[in-house]
Amino acid sequence: MGFFVGIDAGGSKTECVLADEAGVVLARATGAGANLRRVSRAELRATLSECLEALRCTVGLPAIVADAVCAGFAGAGDVEARTQAYEVLTELLHPHRLYIVGDMEVALEAAVGAGPGVVLVAGTGSIAYGRNGLGRQARAGGRGPGAGDEGSGYDIGCRAVEAVLRAQQGKAPAMRLTQVVLRGLGVERVEELAGRVRPEAAAELAALVPAVAEASRVGNVAAKEILAQAASVLAGLALEVLEELDLLEAEVRIALSGGVFAVSEEVFVGVRGGIAARAPQAVVEPLAATPAVGAVQLAQRLWLQERASPATGGG
Repeated sequence: MGFFVGIDAGGSKTECVLADEAGVVLARATGAGANLRRVSRAELRATLSECLEALRCTVGLPAIVADAVCAGFAGAGDVEARTQAYEVLTELLHPHRLYIVGDMEVALEAAVGAGPGVVLVAGTGSIAYGRNGLGRQARAGGRGPGAGDEGSGYDIGCRAVEAVLRAQQGKAPAMRLTQVVLRGLGVERVEELAGRVRPEAAAELAALVPAVAEASRVGNVAAKEILAQAASVLAGLALEVLEELDLLEAEVRIALSGGVFAVSEEVFVGVRGGIAARAPQAVVEPLAATPAVGAVQLAQRLWLQERASPATGGG
């Protein structure tokens, strides 16, 4: 029996999936985030090793011998980090074929397979990525926390901290948001927050999103404004990709993926409305399968393509 491994590694979480040659998922495992721009080689190896060992134990194999592995990483655009991920996975699995791609690529695979469509990801970071019927691809966002990552969990967390600081300075009314931000970042005084807004704390700041969403649900004005702004910029990313691919007037699927959409109905609804205003034929819905499942599907598809055309190479 052949085995395939799919990996989705974002800033906050890594998910690994083991499937058989028929595409049936046999085991799943999750671990810490593994954005290639923010983890060391040792941290990357530890996270992947733990997840892969959990897969092995679940199915009771002495070792996982994979025909193909596809890993979608946040930060895969960094060539040096991408090479490091390739080396680590080769050491851990020795797969026959290994593909390292961006996390948005496995999310798109989960959404539409090899067909046309767009995936809008809002987790720790944010990105829109799509493909049209001619196979042309486009992306918007995904610049990393240092450049903004508009609408992401990191961005929402930063704006929540900034709102609390403005309230402390008398530039905004006192807010219920203050206590949840202080508690979420593990500090006691508002003055301690100023140094916490930095790219290195992206996962920590993104972890504030559920608290911001809860504050919005109980009527906090600042929290509502933060989430409305996130929805607006995220819709803009998707529309930018649709326009680049000449899909604004098309019946096209847009799948929403990531922790921001999972915890905030307000952001989901806002994004759907923002897209509908300019792309009325688009179908906006949550991503049904996880990106890790998309990674398994992509591993199988690329592997089959190579078997059909052995001269094409891969990796």
